[in-house]
Amino acid sequence: MKKLLVIALFGAAVFTYAQTRDDVAIYIRMPVGGTSDQQVFFQDNFIMETTAAGYSIAQSERDGDYTLKLEIKRNMILYDDGTEEEAGPDEKQYLLELRLVRIDDGTEIVMFNFPFTELEEMYEYNLYLLYQAMANVPLTKLTAVPDTDHWRNKWLYIRGSVDFNIVAYAVDPSKKNQVADSSSPGGWSTVFEAGTGRETPVGPGATFGLELQFLNWMSVEGDIKIIVGTPDDLSFVPTAGIALKFPIKPNTLRSRHFMLEPYLGVDFPWPAGGYIKEFSLLSVGGGFQFGVRGGDMGAFFIDLSGQYSIGDIHTTKAGSRDFWWTRWVLGVGVGYKIGFVNRFKD
Repeated sequence: MKKLLVIALFGAAVFTYAQTRDDVAIYIRMPVGGTSDQQVFFQDNFIMETTAAGYSIAQSERDGDYTLKLEIKRNMILYDDGTEEEAGPDEKQYLLELRLVRIDDGTEIVMFNFPFTELEEMYEYNLYLLYQAMANVPLTKLTAVPDTDHWRNKWLYIRGSVDFNIVAYAVDPSKKNQVADSSSPGGWSTVFEAGTGRETPVGPGATFGLELQFLNWMSVEGDIKIIVGTPDDLSFVPTAGIALKFPIKPNTLRSRHFMLEPYLGVDFPWPAGGYIKEFSLLSVGGGFQFGVRGGDMGAFFIDLSGQYSIGDIHTTKAGSRDFWWTRWVLGVGVGYKIGFVNRFKD
């Protein structure tokens, strides 16, 4: 009755897991020791039981996840005085030793022995022994979503973000910033000589770009930015930029879902309106992009950036104000970038 209960329990386990365990491949070696009949019996029987339990059979150790090693020994009785002799006729004559070894690192997962005399009696125990060994195999490989690192290793990314920019203009203290004054000689009076005049327009923006990851640790990105804000109004300042980025890809179990990208670059702004007489067409800057995995193809990211215009911005408002400004831009962007063409295979 007990044997029937064991078989029923393991039959239920087979039914429950047969559809999921085939992701684990077991390589079953030809047993060592014993007679040739015993070796063939145990190898064939364990292959059959392993297949019935829902696992895959590997044809070579190279193709497997685990190796089941079987060894047939004579049952030796060890006495207290250290002597040993073969088991008597009333006891089991052989021991079947089972070792389950993880192939990728050679770790022995479990080892135990089971006594027997006749091969026929093992038909009802082999499945039980197999489950005793395989109970130590974690099921995470079977149920987890396959984890790849493709999302941060694409050749080409297309990015888009919605930005919020703070554009800071400060009067250049080295220039004579003037306003019209009819009471002064020549009709002008000097103001903001010490750089006390400032304007800080803020507004939304957007960035669209292409990133080529030509090395595992380096990529280049070209983009178009829409920045709002010129002195005296909120005119658009479209900006083309190119940046050299340095992807950092932490590789622990948790950090594989993140990517950090510090970068340096140059920007080429051109104003689309405002009271602009001259505008610096070159800015230098950099930033930091923090990405979180967003599927196998790309990432959601936050982009912190800054740029400084080389040279002054000269504005004249209706002939009444003549100012020279220095310009900084601080931006925060939130967006997504989608990648194409894996840089390596699984």
